[in-house]
Amino acid sequence: MKKIVQFITDIGDGGAETLVKDYALLLDRNEFEVVILTRYPIKGTANFKHLENNNIRIVSLNKSNSTLAKIWNKLTFKFRIPVLMRRFLKEEKPDIMHVHLAQLRYLDTVSDELKGVKLFYTCHNIVSHYFAGDNIAEKIAAEHLIKNNNLRLIALHDDMKNELNELFNVDNSVVIHNGIDFSRFKNVAITKEEKRKEIGVPENAFVMGHIGRFAEQKNHPFLVEVFNEVAKEREDAFLLMIGAGDMAPIEAKLHDYGLDGKYAILSNRTDIPELLKTMDVFVFPSLFEGLGIVLIEAQVAGLKCVVSDKIPEEAFQTDQIISLSLEKRYSEWRDAILDNTIKGNSVRDIESYDINKEIHRLESLYLGKI
Repeated sequence: MKKIVQFITDIGDGGAETLVKDYALLLDRNEFEVVILTRYPIKGTANFKHLENNNIRIVSLNKSNSTLAKIWNKLTFKFRIPVLMRRFLKEEKPDIMHVHLAQLRYLDTVSDELKGVKLFYTCHNIVSHYFAGDNIAEKIAAEHLIKNNNLRLIALHDDMKNELNELFNVDNSVVIHNGIDFSRFKNVAITKEEKRKEIGVPENAFVMGHIGRFAEQKNHPFLVEVFNEVAKEREDAFLLMIGAGDMAPIEAKLHDYGLDGKYAILSNRTDIPELLKTMDVFVFPSLFEGLGIVLIEAQVAGLKCVVSDKIPEEAFQTDQIISLSLEKRYSEWRDAILDNTIKGNSVRDIESYDINKEIHRLESLYLGKI
């Protein structure tokens, strides 16, 4: 049996964290033992509870995720992290380490100790986001690990694969889609009316939905501006936002527009398929995305999606997804949201995002078959 370590910042409820959770639960337990290594011990999230309930071990390098702990981590990185990493490797003796988000610099501190361990890295966002600017240390670490430890790069789609190959002068990057369990989104037992009643959404409302953490990338201020225009046009408009983070500025903005009582914010949810069913349209005005797996989920759920032109075309799987520039007026976004005659022009093989297919490709990758 091969021991696999999935290494990620923490177990929140974002897309990368959800994927790690799915990998841990779906990899063949006769072939693989999975341990999750995190930098910070975030507990209480839906993903954490799911993993805990399924007896997946989660180990954290740091004992706290407080601001002070993160500052201390940064100040002592060069001296403390190699010690913690060596201790972990000595105790766990992994055969494979699969890294997610910005953790490559952590592996690089113990590259000698990783000889004989298969290394993989999934790029979950646009390549320039992870390997330039403030993250240049990740690029340096990746180059060293590719040269000395045969690190293999995993992309979310073909364009990203080509970018990674070019940036690191390799030719063996591989595409593994961030898959989802189609059955959860296609076979939702509860009705729209029942779910709306359960979460306090007016039964006959026109619900504009969004899923994403409250962070600059997700562009919530723009979302509020668009919803304000929709609410002017439709008295029954309601905004449903699902995500964790600092939502106070967004709530203040909604209050300033007099939209109290016309929105709801939910966090740490395990019932995303049911929540998608309550929506009439999904709006996703991100400033950038590596893919935006939630868009695949929304399309599998049959929702119309109005998204920014910063979303990779690979995410456009059905004619239900409409792309608009963030330079367009809010009223133009409103019109695209409300006009059901507008269709997109992309039809791809959305079945390629079935997690049950992709997990077999990942197993083959781990075993050296691809």
